Amino acid sequence: MNSKRKLFILIGLIFGLIFTGSLIADTSIFFCEESSAYGAAWGVPLAQARKTAREYCEQNGGTNCQELLYCQGVGFAAIATDDEGTIGASCGANSQREADQLAIASCRGNSGNPNACKVKHRWRG
Repeated sequence: MNSKRKLFILIGLIFGLIFTGSLIADTSIFFCEESSAYGAAWGVPLAQARKTAREYCEQNGGTNCQELLYCQGVGFAAIATDDEGTIGASCGANSQREADQLAIASCRGNSGNPNACKVKHRWRG
């Protein structure tokens, strides 16, 4: 299992254990164009989600991590990537299927190879 996948599983477990039942479910996703590193956080107030997502992006090798996307409130989310480091993301969707489709469409819109984008991470925030 790659380190990014392990990181997102760990993040999800931690937030799931700490914030089960919480009404606050904001999401933030950060991305670094130079390194293709990214980080995400959800299930906490937006300010904390932003701080944590940026930190995870930097821990994954990001040198200029910028917020790619954020959502406030409950909804489904996904991150799709291709093998070249292109990313697409979604949050705030009404279903996981919708979130997956939106993330893939976003990735394809940025990719030179529209068939290469695959969902790598998904959650309900």
